Amino acid sequence: MVLRQEHRAGEKIFVDWAGDTIPLHDSRTGDILSASLFVAVLGASTYTFARATLSQDLGHWVECHVAAFEYCQGTPRLVVPDNLRTGVDRACRYEPDLNRTYHEMALHYGVAVMPARPRKPRDKAYVSYCTSSCLREGESRLFGAATALAF
Repeated sequence: MVLRQEHRAGEKIFVDWAGDTIPLHDSRTGDILSASLFVAVLGASTYTFARATLSQDLGHWVECHVAAFEYCQGTPRLVVPDNLRTGVDRACRYEPDLNRTYHEMALHYGVAVMPARPRKPRDKAYVSYCTSSCLREGESRLFGAATALAF
């Protein structure tokens, strides 16, 4: 039996890195770099934000959150990430330890962070759906038939 989750507007945003990297073309040098795709999805409206970064480090993780808040023109009450090492130092079902910088960002913006429970994909179903689009043969549901991003 599955209980349907209902989300109120402004209550939650689900965040995660998409599984595969995408090619990123540097228009100045012609180099092709691998980029990670950050995805944030608002719970009630499923309004989606995506941003490519060159790595999945803590700096990019926090920067992408700030960009998502600016894109949505506000902050939700709760951020629901996966139990990834970038934001969570110690995964725990009841009280996970957040990375200090990530915790300070949450305090600054007045949001709570509650990582999804380990091995419970329904806790973050919206963002899991977006990130499961796995880039196959250079295509993505987020970007249509685009084969790469250019900067």
